[in-house]
Amino acid sequence: MKKWALFLLMFLLFILLACNDEETNEHVSSDQEEHEKPEVRTTPSESSKPKTKPLPEMTWEHLVNQEEGKLTANLDVDEKMSDQLVETLEKEITALTDETNDPEQIYRGAVDLLASSYYQTYFEKASTYDPDFEEPYLPDPEIEKKEGKKASPKKAFILLDASSSMLLRVNGKIKMDIAKNAVQRFGEVIGQDSDLSLLVYGHLGSESSEDKQLSCEGIEEVYEMSPYDEETFQASLNSFESKGWTPLAGAIKEAANMSRDFTEDVTVYVVSDGVETCGGDPVAAAEAFTKDSKERKVHIIGFHVDETAENELKKVSDAGNGTYYPADNEEELQDTIQKRWLPSLADLAWAHTKAPGPWEVLGKLEELEKHTNKLTEVRQLETERLNTVYRLIRDHDLLSSEAREDLKALLDERDDEIRTLIKNLTDEKKEDINKQADDIKNRVSEWRDRMYELRDEERDHS
Repeated sequence: MKKWALFLLMFLLFILLACNDEETNEHVSSDQEEHEKPEVRTTPSESSKPKTKPLPEMTWEHLVNQEEGKLTANLDVDEKMSDQLVETLEKEITALTDETNDPEQIYRGAVDLLASSYYQTYFEKASTYDPDFEEPYLPDPEIEKKEGKKASPKKAFILLDASSSMLLRVNGKIKMDIAKNAVQRFGEVIGQDSDLSLLVYGHLGSESSEDKQLSCEGIEEVYEMSPYDEETFQASLNSFESKGWTPLAGAIKEAANMSRDFTEDVTVYVVSDGVETCGGDPVAAAEAFTKDSKERKVHIIGFHVDETAENELKKVSDAGNGTYYPADNEEELQDTIQKRWLPSLADLAWAHTKAPGPWEVLGKLEELEKHTNKLTEVRQLETERLNTVYRLIRDHDLLSSEAREDLKALLDERDDEIRTLIKNLTDEKKEDINKQADDIKNRVSEWRDRMYELRDEERDHS
């Protein structure tokens, strides 16, 4: 009996020890699993994500002011990315996608790295392009009729000041260029009824004291007294530049010497922007020119002169039995040279050539496209660089397929919007070119019709 009791006691003790070991093993296993469980990187919930500004509206203001890309700042306008630069880009994009998987953030980062700074340069050239059609000279003979002016003289001298002050600018244009253009048209008008001579002074030497004698003695007839010939007269205007001093008195004396034996009416027209600087007396020269004939005159056109110069030039025109005409800008200078002139029937038959022809308009459109095509080249190269970002992300599986496609959509949208901006600008500028050409054509047509009317009126009255 005692043996059975001892056996039972040992069995119960064994059972208790076994249960205790199992609980201990379970506890150890649980702790071990807790320590060995891998750490999982969590992403912030939608509500905890930082809010970003909406993408900027694609406008020219935005494009021309965008900062150049950090990786493309030193690239020329048509330079592609080198392999080394692509490797650097890959590192930048990998780091960016480690920080965020938001397509908009990655798009912004790509633009910060690769944006082009050349939009500003070529937008300015395209947006400010002006066809600069030659303004047709359409003289109005009714101006002279209303003012009771006499017909053009039989002999005319045009004295053009080419001193160094004519290199200054008026409203952005060089005074000498404005004056030459005005004198060209003046010659066309006066040349209808008069022989012409063009004398230029101040075009030799320089404004330095060492060159004063050379400049003051440099008075040259660049267009000999003869009937007006447009090509030859234009060539004479292109044969000199502004350089030196202002021998106004000497130029008037030279015209007097050249016209000493003329029996016809002789008039001198001086186009100048300043006073005598060579020590001469232009008032005395003008008096001497007109003392033997009341039909001789010295008219002065003062171009953009100050009050002191204007007073001096007025004295010259008064002494020369002429008139002083002030002209402070290009438009006033053109208005000043209008003279009484009824164009011939041949002139009217060819009046349409005063307006831009189809080939000239086409040439201006092609000039515009040189600038807008540059904008297109900038867009294409920038888009190619940005698409490199997409390819790197795709090839290295840096984003989910959904995020990749969202990024591609943003890149494509940017390219389409810039393409539209360029197209709209091109269409707008083309419309402006055609409008300017049509405006000139309409004015020429109206002028031609009015000239026909005046010829008919003059014929009826004769």
